[in-house]
Amino acid sequence: MASTAAKKKAEKTLGQLIDDLKNSPSEKVRYNAARMLGEMDDPDAVEPLIDALINDKNGSVRLYAARALGELGDARATQPLIDALVNDRNIDVRVRAARALGKLGSEEVVLPLVEALSDTNSQVCVTAADALVEIGPVAVKPLIRSLDSEKVNVRCDAARALGELKCPEAVGALVELLSDEWVNVRLYAVQSLEKLGDKRAVPALIQAMQSAEENDLVRAGSASALGAIKDPRALIPLRELIMAAQELGEIEDTALKSYKLIMAANWKTVPGANYKKASTK
Repeated sequence: MASTAAKKKAEKTLGQLIDDLKNSPSEKVRYNAARMLGEMDDPDAVEPLIDALINDKNGSVRLYAARALGELGDARATQPLIDALVNDRNIDVRVRAARALGKLGSEEVVLPLVEALSDTNSQVCVTAADALVEIGPVAVKPLIRSLDSEKVNVRCDAARALGELKCPEAVGALVELLSDEWVNVRLYAVQSLEKLGDKRAVPALIQAMQSAEENDLVRAGSASALGAIKDPRALIPLRELIMAAQELGEIEDTALKSYKLIMAANWKTVPGANYKKASTK
């Protein structure tokens, strides 16, 4: 059986919760009120929650206000959430604001989320990238532009997000990223190209895989991407890589798996793979 306190909390009206949010001296009461207002799906809760997001001195209250505004999905919260994402000193509030903006999903929120990829906190950066993925195709062009950022983490997060969005428009920009000076950026580019599965990336992936100067993780990732794309142009480079090795390491093992995948997908067209013995009399 539910406790008496729980029953009383459940029985609170919209007006009582708004009053708690505005006037209670207890931060716990205020953030619980914000949380419950987000669950009530009532547009009358939006303005009080915006006020709490802007003016409440407690980070937990602002956090739950941002969360509630995301759940309510009201456009009136867009600019206050953008302001919180950019300016709030509390990392958790910025994270929740990014997540809420992803739920709102308008074109207006794309640029602030892209700019948040350069936040000083990595959790904010990752959440902003995830929010851009949730928004969908409207985020693609700003993300592609972000691949030119001077900041490494921005290029990494933008590359990852473009892979999640699976938009063919991003292939050329991701291919160019394979020449980035930072290993992590190149690795995210390879992983995203694998998710996109576009044959236009095959020559660049072959080059990355074959380069003895390239990082092993990038080389193995390139071999894996080639297996996912299944273009027969990769068969000879993969075979040469495997045959040149005295023993199979991670790169060669991945190359072998990809070779088998490509052969299985193209056995009808690869010369010799569809050989039939001549019948004997």
